[in-house]
Parts: sequence; C-alpha cells; structure tokens
Amino acid sequence: MSMVESQTQPVSLDSIRSHRANVELVDYCNRMFKIARQARLNFERQWYVNMAFYSGKQWVQWQNSVLNATALATEASFTRLYEPAAPPWRVRMVSNKIRPIIRGELAKVTKEKPRGFVIPRTTDDADLAAAKAGDSLIEYLFTERALKKISRRSMWWTLMCGTSFIKDWYDPNVVDSSGVNGSIMVEPVSPFHLMVPDVQQEEIEDQPFVIHTMAKDPDWVKKAFKGKDVQADATSVGGALEQKFLTALGITEQPEAKRYVNVREFWIKPNGKFPQGAKILATQNDILGIREEWEFQHSEYPFSKLDHIPTGRFYAESTITDLIPLQRERNRTRSQLIENKNRMSKPQLIAPKGSINPKSITSEPGLVIFYTPGFTAPQPLQLQPIPSYVTEELERIDVDMMDIASQHEITKGGVPPGVSAATAISFLAEQDDSKLAPTISSLEEAMEKIGRHMLNHVAQFWTSERQIQVIGENGQFEAYMFSRSNIKGNTDFKVEAGSATPTSRAAKQAFILELVKLGLIPPEKALKYLEMTETGRLYEEMQLSARQAQRENLRMSQGEQIGINDWDEDAIHLMEHDNYCRTQQFEYLPDELKMIFQTHRKQHQMRMSAMMGQPKAPNDPTLAAVGTPQGELNAGPPVEGSVPPNAV
Repeated sequence: MSMVESQTQPVSLDSIRSHRANVELVDYCNRMFKIARQARLNFERQWYVNMAFYSGKQWVQWQNSVLNATALATEASFTRLYEPAAPPWRVRMVSNKIRPIIRGELAKVTKEKPRGFVIPRTTDDADLAAAKAGDSLIEYLFTERALKKISRRSMWWTLMCGTSFIKDWYDPNVVDSSGVNGSIMVEPVSPFHLMVPDVQQEEIEDQPFVIHTMAKDPDWVKKAFKGKDVQADATSVGGALEQKFLTALGITEQPEAKRYVNVREFWIKPNGKFPQGAKILATQNDILGIREEWEFQHSEYPFSKLDHIPTGRFYAESTITDLIPLQRERNRTRSQLIENKNRMSKPQLIAPKGSINPKSITSEPGLVIFYTPGFTAPQPLQLQPIPSYVTEELERIDVDMMDIASQHEITKGGVPPGVSAATAISFLAEQDDSKLAPTISSLEEAMEKIGRHMLNHVAQFWTSERQIQVIGENGQFEAYMFSRSNIKGNTDFKVEAGSATPTSRAAKQAFILELVKLGLIPPEKALKYLEMTETGRLYEEMQLSARQAQRENLRMSQGEQIGINDWDEDAIHLMEHDNYCRTQQFEYLPDELKMIFQTHRKQHQMRMSAMMGQPKAPNDPTLAAVGTPQGELNAGPPVEGSVPPNAV
C-alpha cells in the first residue's frame, strides 16, 4: 500500500467534539467497517489461494478451524495457508502453468494505449479551443503521473483477484513539476485495501460508502494530524490480513510486531447523517479528521474500478479460479509419474523375512549384499506399467487450461497447419483476444473516469498558471503556461471504444504493406505506421520538409508573412499546407490570415509550374531547390495528364 499522504488537511479534533461526540463517531465508523469487512470475507479466501498458485505455492491448504458467528466477524476467522507435511519419498512436483497464462493476459490488456479526447460543451470557437487545450493537458497529466505504469500495476491485481482500483485525488501539500504547491496524485489500490458494503451492486458509484484502509507510521500520523498521538495496531505489512497474504506467498518469517497504525479513509455519499456527504479519517479507536461535505466538484468517488470476468456482483472473478482444479490435477499426475519413475529406476525388493538386513541395502555402486544362506535371494518387486491414458491425461489438462485462458497455439506464436494468410492469422488471434473484451472495456472506462477527474481537479484547484510540456503537431516538445481558465469548464473526457483492444503487430504490418502494393497509400505514409525502430528513424528523416511546412502553418496562422526558400520541396510543402487548409482550425481563421496561406501556396505552385514547363540543365541550381532527380527533369516535358515527378 502506498504511503502517500491523504488529500487535504482535515479540520481539528476540537471542531469535531464541538458538534458531535468523538466516541459516537468512532462507533459509527467501526460499524461501517464491520459491515464492509463481513461482506468481503468470502471473497478473500479465494484471493489468497490465487496469489499462492501464481507464486508457485500450489500444495497449500487452509488450516482446519471451527468458525462460529463471533469468529466470522473478526479477522481471526481466517486461518493460515500451509503446506501439509509429507514423507521424504513423496514427490510434490509444481509445473506452474498459471504464471505464464497471467503474464500473457497482462501483456494483451496493456499492449495498446487507450486513446481519448475532450468533448467541447458547445460548438463555439472558445469551447473548441478549450477542448483542444484539454487534450494537450490530459496528455501531459497522463505522462506526468505515469498512468501507463500505474494502470499496468492495477491490472495485475485485476487479473490476480478479479477486481482492482485506481485512486486519483488532489493533494495541496505536494509540489508538482512546475514548482507550484498542489498536485494531482494517482496510485493503484489492491482489492485487499478497499471495502464496500453491498457486494451485489456492481457499480462503485452506487455504493453508499467506500472504505480505503492504509498502514501508516505513527510518526506520520502525528505530523499530519497536528500532534495526534495514536497507538500502533498493525504490523509492518498492515495487519493480520497481509500476514496471511505473505503466508500464501511462502514467506513465513514474522515481521516486527505492531509498528504501524491502521488508518481508515471513509468516503460517504449523502445520507441522513451527512446530507452533503463526508470524508472521515479514523483509526479503530479515534477520529483523525472529518470533512462534512464532498471534497471534489465531480461528486464521484476518487476510485476507478477495473474488472476481469463479470460475475454480476461487485467483485469480479479471476481466470486463476477456474485454472486451480486443473493445475492441482496436473501437479498430482506429474508427481505420480515421477514417483513411478523413481520406483522403476530403484525398485523395491521382496525377500523372505530374516534373510537380509534391510539397512545394508544402499544406492552405492558395486555394493555386495549378503543374505542368509538357505533363503531366496532378494528379488525386485515387479511393477505394473503406467497406462497410456495417464500420460494422455496431461495433454487433455493442458488443452483444457488453454481453452479456459483462451491462449491457444496462435496466441503463443504458432500457426495451425494450412494457415498462411495474414488475414486468417489475425482472425484467429482475435478469437482469443475477444474473451478479454470486458476487461479491456473496464480499463477504457477507468481511464475515461480518471481523465474526467483530472480535468475537474484542474478546474477546481489550478488557480495559478503552471508550465506543462506536450508534443506539438510538428513532433517537437512544446512548453506553455496553463491554468483552469484555459479549459473553460470543458471537463468531459471520452475514451474511444476499442482503442485499447490488443492488435497483432505482424498482422498490422502485413496489412499496411498490402495497401502499399495496391497503391492506396504512399510508401512514406506506410513507414510512419509500421511501428519499427529502423523505419521510424527513416520516416523522421524523410519528414524534415513536412515538419518545416507544419511549422510554417503555425507561423502563418499567427499572421506572419512567409516566402519560399530555394531548399523547399514544393510538392511536400503544398501537400502540408493543403492538409492544414482542410482542418476546422483553418476554417475559423480570419480572412486576412487565410489570404496569407493563399499567397504562400501560389508561390510554390508558380515555381513548380515553371520547373515543369522547360527542361533544366544538369547544373541548374533550382534542381536542388525542388529536390527532384536530375534525370527525371531532363527527360523532357511531361505528358499531358501525368503526375509531376516530384509530387507525393
């Protein structure tokens, strides 16, 4: 659990006691915590087992205990995971198929970056410009807060337990990258640290309250809450809950006892007790702070929920749950095969009683074994060969596991016999990836909610200008000052549906090359989207003229008169200028600025016409200006209706 400080400084305890008894509020918070804790209790056992199997601890069992009504209401009702003792000759083979399956799912769901945009409130020029500024702001905030890394960590918890969360809030005590007090914070939250009371309600926004539990150092609590002295009630891993979690991972060393405080953050929607909602920070025995109103203007919980396999309840399910029975049987079968192999290589012996001293039989090579004369010599015990259906069962188990995980031969890089077309390969890969559609949609919805919250935080808290850096239209980093006035209340952020769906890079490249062969796109455009390091560098080198023309577009849109240069490639410049003239941004420019573009375009067109109308000598300096091979120009005037040799 992150040790990031909570969002805002709460009010003092004196103001709490002035309008409500501290004991009454503590009792209220403890009742809410007990309700949420009991609602989640049945799911936690499965989460622990999932974690153990992922980590390779696949022979563990729950220690038997008698649970009564009193025990169910406490953390003590959870007994520990342990691995039963076994004889030395017993084989406990672990062939972990679960970890590569989860790694494959994680690679798929985090492969593509969700793409979104800010929707303007109206079609007014001011809102259109503010929405465009909001797009740049979202790009900056997602990069600044490392949202890709945070979403990957949160998605790992989603695949492991079925559900996880991403928390976003505004902390006025943190200095952001521009040196201004106050920063938008984001962190992953595991399902072990967030509780809700109604597990039958799927949406987190429909929950009456949400509890976020955190383990904090007592010194941190004393500093953050104006000298409040609290008693440590948790270990360094956050309490008995996390101790069982470590046991599931095979970590049996006991941590130092009782060094941390279990801080509970209550987010309460408006109800009879708190008509405007509330945020309460409390321990088991005391109240640290309270705000009797909703902290943020967006009026939503600062938690975005990620789901994996839908169950119709608040907590979704993990693929591991369905894989565990097969994994157990696979380990058992493999272990039995190895035990039988050991018996065959070192068979058991049968001998008349009293004919030999069993301790004299060892595995020493060339050992002479003496037995009592008159008795039959020891003979190897004849073993029955393992039936073929036992070994075939392993193959059936592997097929079942791949069916459950939707990771077949095509997912692992293999191609079914007779399949060679790129379209067919892509189609087969999509069949495996289609099972992840609910997970991908959950990730897109979470990114959409986080982006909307970030824009609301800017609109609420960014009262002064801050410097942000983004990649401009010309591919260069641009830095400019930004405040909440720039977005003008445009805080509606939408993520394109399906933008995070995994796609095959090989199939995408094959499709692009096919379009080039058909002549539907020029080769230089294909280099841009092949997503290869070598072609990317080549594309950037070929885009020098295009970047120059794009910079000219920006300067002319600001009213600067620009002439043409000897080194300009006229065809490329004309294409970039024409593309800009087709945009909505150009349509809203004043007529005098549009005339600047028209004048500049005519200069390029006139020079191109002049160069096409007559042949040029090999040493003509204008050849270098246009950038066209001399042989093409010296071939004579072009045929009517043909394309200029330097056109793109």
